[in-house]
Amino acid sequence: MIRPTWTPTDEQLAAIKRAQDAWVARDAAEDAAWRETQALRDAGVPDLAICDRIAQVSKPTLNRRLGPRKARES
Repeated sequence: MIRPTWTPTDEQLAAIKRAQDAWVARDAAEDAAWRETQALRDAGVPDLAICDRIAQVSKPTLNRRLGPRKARES
């Protein structure tokens, strides 16, 4: 089946641009949140304490995103 052509209105184009901007902002905010979470790890905060205090982060998600915690050097 041939896909019908679509010519967006100015209002639709503006709505698309707003949605694109929202997704870009969300991605930037998520990246910043993970940088801050990595900073917590770097500061020695235990992973379980991070997960207990940040409801959106589970231990598997933390490890998937940042990798397993490196062993401490003696």
